[in-house]
Amino acid sequence: MIEGRRIHLATDVVSHSAPGAAGAPQGPPDPVIDAPQQQPVRRAADLWRLLLSLAALTATVLLAVVTRDFARSAQEGLLSAATALPPGLRDGLVGLVQGCALLAPTSALALWGTRRRIDPVQRVVPAALLGALTAWSLTHLALARSRPDLWPEVLAGRAGLVHAGWPSAVYLAACAAAVVGAGPWLGPRARRALWSLTAACAVLSVAAAAIVPLDAVAALAVGGAAGSAVLLLGGAPTDRPAAQAVADALVASGIPVSTLRELPSDDQRPGAGTVYHAETASGSRLAVRVLAAEDHNRDLFHRLARRTLLRHPADATARSPLGAAEHELLMLVFAARTGARVDEPVMAYPVAGGGALVATVEKGSRVLSSLPDLELTDDVLEGVWTSVARLQEHRLGHRALRPEHVLVEPGGESRLFAFARAQLDAPPEVLGSDIAELLATTAIRVGPQRATVCALAGLGPDLLATALPYLQPLALIGPARHDVARYDQARARAAREGARRRRTLRAGGRPSLLRDLAAEVETASGAPAAASAHLARFTWKSVLGLLGAFLVLHLVLPQFANAPAALDALRDANWWWVLAVLPVTFVSQAFSTCLQLGTIPDRLPFLPTYWVQFASSFLNRITPGNVGGMAFNLRYLQKTGIETGAATASVGLQSLAGAVSNAVVAAVFFALAGQHQGGVRPDLPSGQKVLWAIALTLAAGSLLALTRPGRRFLGEKVWPFLRAAGSTIAGIASQPAKLAVGVTGALGLPLVQVVGMALSVHAFGGGLAFLQVGAAYMAARLIAGAAPVPGGLGALEAGLIAGLTTLGMAAGAATSAVLVYRLLTFWLNVPIGAAALGDVQRRNYV
Repeated sequence: MIEGRRIHLATDVVSHSAPGAAGAPQGPPDPVIDAPQQQPVRRAADLWRLLLSLAALTATVLLAVVTRDFARSAQEGLLSAATALPPGLRDGLVGLVQGCALLAPTSALALWGTRRRIDPVQRVVPAALLGALTAWSLTHLALARSRPDLWPEVLAGRAGLVHAGWPSAVYLAACAAAVVGAGPWLGPRARRALWSLTAACAVLSVAAAAIVPLDAVAALAVGGAAGSAVLLLGGAPTDRPAAQAVADALVASGIPVSTLRELPSDDQRPGAGTVYHAETASGSRLAVRVLAAEDHNRDLFHRLARRTLLRHPADATARSPLGAAEHELLMLVFAARTGARVDEPVMAYPVAGGGALVATVEKGSRVLSSLPDLELTDDVLEGVWTSVARLQEHRLGHRALRPEHVLVEPGGESRLFAFARAQLDAPPEVLGSDIAELLATTAIRVGPQRATVCALAGLGPDLLATALPYLQPLALIGPARHDVARYDQARARAAREGARRRRTLRAGGRPSLLRDLAAEVETASGAPAAASAHLARFTWKSVLGLLGAFLVLHLVLPQFANAPAALDALRDANWWWVLAVLPVTFVSQAFSTCLQLGTIPDRLPFLPTYWVQFASSFLNRITPGNVGGMAFNLRYLQKTGIETGAATASVGLQSLAGAVSNAVVAAVFFALAGQHQGGVRPDLPSGQKVLWAIALTLAAGSLLALTRPGRRFLGEKVWPFLRAAGSTIAGIASQPAKLAVGVTGALGLPLVQVVGMALSVHAFGGGLAFLQVGAAYMAARLIAGAAPVPGGLGALEAGLIAGLTTLGMAAGAATSAVLVYRLLTFWLNVPIGAAALGDVQRRNYV
């Protein structure tokens, strides 16, 4: 039956006598509750607030720093409007704000002192201190120059209870941080009231010209960030309903519960609610899952990832906990009507405190993922796939089909549950992704061949073949994708450790569970190979198209201003010397290949790596700081079977070797060419920035080491990464041949570019010595390296022309030589690199 917002299914475990009715027998005794004491948790809401506050703070600081004159003039206009108010009204506003600023903190501290609540104070005081310190730093450093010059004059002669400049932005930030820090211990009305009071104080202070607008916005953002950061570090009380409220809701719904036990934390699933086992007075057992707003907040990350990456995320709209509980219950009812074995639904009911519960019949089942290998038989897996086939035939998408969401009864029969994201009339991509997800996650336990055979027995060849286009990572967004990635990493690590000597790697040869499954499915179902479904919202082509358009509009078009001069100079150029510059592009990529070969202990194939360098150079043409090329090389190394830590160490060594070789080659050319011929002195960064970076890194590491999640992160992520990187460096150091190849690539790359520049200068009759050209080129390259543009475009040309003309070359000839050199070494890489990028993707090298 349906009563208002309650969905109640009549079963043998539900008492049909309304509690408290006339003539009804005495109610059952209070249920026995077995639940651990609630501990502080890290809430997703605090993380979202931190991210939003940091985004608002970043936008405010950028507005104040980047558009300083505009920010100053805009705030000056607002101050002028504030000064037009009557003096008495302004003083009254300031006095009102100051009174609230004095009374609110005092009242809060007195209230908590009388109630002896120490937990809120442990969050409020650090949050207020952190907010005040951060706001003081921002207002005195980043925001000071964006304030109008007339602001101190506006404050002169005005006062409320105290000086008109109080409360300052620093005090306002401390109050905002304190409100956020105290939020978990306050009710919804109190939280809204305090936030409204804080925002009103900021608005009134701005209206009375006591605070400039940007300072007020930054103070509120700093307060939100500081309070959220303290709650994330120290934890906050959970906003989930207490066990007593759950028991009361069950009794109020007509279920006479005698015992209610919360499952241990190891058996709980993050973001999926809190699971209880209940027993009724008649001996029936229920599984009760309690949902709260926190579950919706945690699921928001999953939905955001799907909406960002997928073309058709097919996510349901945001629902309240009660709406989510009702949806899951109705999906269970529909799934049972299809003939699939699913949890037997009982009821959905609201719980005091804003939560809701879903009750199903409990039969002493275990989760499929927790079964030992001996009990994970083919019959169990085939039974699971038979239920999946019924859902597929009726177009019911589960959308979270993993072994963690399959229950196995003591007799070996299986049941599906966790239909919170289920979808009726699901599109093909949802149905195919369901099969692909369950197939991949079961293959992790039993292997691709056995998993495919069991799926074939339950689904049949036609349904099984529908999973082929969806055996790709994007179809497995969520825990399944991470499980498959860890499985492939473990296989790659085992292959590396099992090799007694250094391996000869194969491009794209990294173990891939999804690739193996696709081959097994094609063989088992007799279906032909199917292209991967187009699931991504953004592709390489779309991203590169946008970057290319930006490049043309902002960087390439100004280069055409010198096109007539270059064409005139080409008529008098020596074409044989111009053609001699052409091989420089191909030789440069050969040295880049040698550099990469020398930074990996294992043996990489030369030709695929050489081709990947062209694709990498193409990405470097459209991304600043060679970021695109480094990411592409990292992905290529990972796809060959190298661990992430080792691959990252290799890319880092390449960057370090390139920087050192450039510095060495530059020093040699500067020394040999002579100081009087240098012409250009590069402005190198000071070591102070490096010291600041080291200090911040050490501080962050110390902060991580002080918290339990930080220590877990260091132990599970950072230390294995550093260990793999150290093993890579040690392996290279023990191979003199590798060192020789790497040094040859690192030194040969800048030298061949200098040779190309010298050939171009000679083609236009520059008359400069090779050492002079080398000094000018390396100086211009060091300067262009600091420019935030791809490949130093514009900066390198300007530096080269300035250096060559300083050394005595004619301005027209220098300009033509530089433009022709860049045409044959920079722009020629674009079509070749674009073709290489498409080819290495088709070959599955990346």
